Amino acid sequence: MERGVRLLGGFGSFLIVLSIVPYVGGLFALVGLILLSLAIKKFAEAEGRRELFSTFLKGILIYMVGSLVGLLLGLGGLSSAASGEGGLLAYFLTFVGFLVVYASGIVGTYFMKEVFREVALSTGNGLFDWGGKFLFWGALLTVILIGALITWVGWILITVAFFTTEDNLMEH
Repeated sequence: MERGVRLLGGFGSFLIVLSIVPYVGGLFALVGLILLSLAIKKFAEAEGRRELFSTFLKGILIYMVGSLVGLLLGLGGLSSAASGEGGLLAYFLTFVGFLVVYASGIVGTYFMKEVFREVALSTGNGLFDWGGKFLFWGALLTVILIGALITWVGWILITVAFFTTEDNLMEH
């Protein structure tokens, strides 16, 4: 695989790390996710394992669509509760929205973790595997808030993994 994959993946994951920057963090995360997806796609094609990209894409879509649906449910429930019209149903919708966001985060990062495990096996750089594990465990522990920090560390590990993997280790 070419050096471009390292750079795309490294800069993409670094932008995701920078998603905590106020006001522009969401834009950084989106651009980073696109760059990272391109890197995974190129890596998968070079390895002759196109299923890696489809698995990664499946994880991202589950995460994003689930989060959007859950957010809409939760906000709908909250707005009904705030207006005093929804009653118990409003609180139930809010709870279901939270569960959908939580579950989609876990399932989505599970697929990403599996892809990073395969990248680690192919490159010999275990930081990819550790980064994927941190993403997954961070999603699981988001419910107690420490998960966001664990997820952030996972993205740092993946960034370091891309930038420290030697070109010759990624070529087959």
